[in-house]
Amino acid sequence: MVDKNVKHLLGAGLLFAVLMGNIAVAAPITFNTALPVSDEEIIIRQQIIYSGASDNILGVSRDLDIWKSVTALGYGINENLAIFTVVPIINRNMKTGNLSTNASGLADIKTFIRYQIYQNDGPGKTTRMAGFGGVNIPTGKTGETSDGSTDFFGGIILTRASTNWNFDGQIKYTANGQKNAFKRGNESAFDASLQYRVNNRNNNVNTNGYLFTVLEASLVYTDRNEIANLADVNSGGTAAFLTPGLQYATKRWIAETAIKIPVVKQLNGTALQPGVTVIASMRFNF
Repeated sequence: MVDKNVKHLLGAGLLFAVLMGNIAVAAPITFNTALPVSDEEIIIRQQIIYSGASDNILGVSRDLDIWKSVTALGYGINENLAIFTVVPIINRNMKTGNLSTNASGLADIKTFIRYQIYQNDGPGKTTRMAGFGGVNIPTGKTGETSDGSTDFFGGIILTRASTNWNFDGQIKYTANGQKNAFKRGNESAFDASLQYRVNNRNNNVNTNGYLFTVLEASLVYTDRNEIANLADVNSGGTAAFLTPGLQYATKRWIAETAIKIPVVKQLNGTALQPGVTVIASMRFNF
């Protein structure tokens, strides 16, 4: 008879292999840079995102509603290198007092590469670190769905995964370009995501799927915008968000949903304060 502890370890190891190889892996919902993709594997994530914001400045109301369809496509070139493209289509409606403006269509496409620089595997766990860098391509219509600038971004991702939970954290910096004398403020961001498996925690392999609760946190600092090299005092600042969510992972797809809630809104001047964002998406591995 096999020792009980040995059976426990074998079960944990088998489950970890399922989670990390033969079943879609839990991942952050609010950022795509940590999407797991294996060697010569394709991953597609389709998200529908709604965000709203409103305030009142000197008796004039401002209401913003944004719907986004965001398609992220990733390909594992080898076990360390992956390439991603993110294509957003947006509908943006802004109402200031009695004046309304609407813009819709293709926004700026992002493309980036990610290279794994460190990996350490152990019984039932793994730790990975990767660097990423990319560009925002001004494919949207300038003045409507895009500001027309070419922007560059990069950062570091740390991933820690076990049989019951995954953690992803990233530091990201975006250097925005200038177009028609306008330059959006550069952005520094820290994002963290914890995904915790709540079903089948007895180390038995589940051939149906796994349910994960998700909690994410984001801290974003944005420099002031510049117009003709002069700082816009009504832009930039610091914002922080908490995002609870759920993921259901099967062998080749994941369904996920989350609500992104602003908890810190220290923006400059009359900058529009962020509101709640709702995310629903599906992810597929091929």
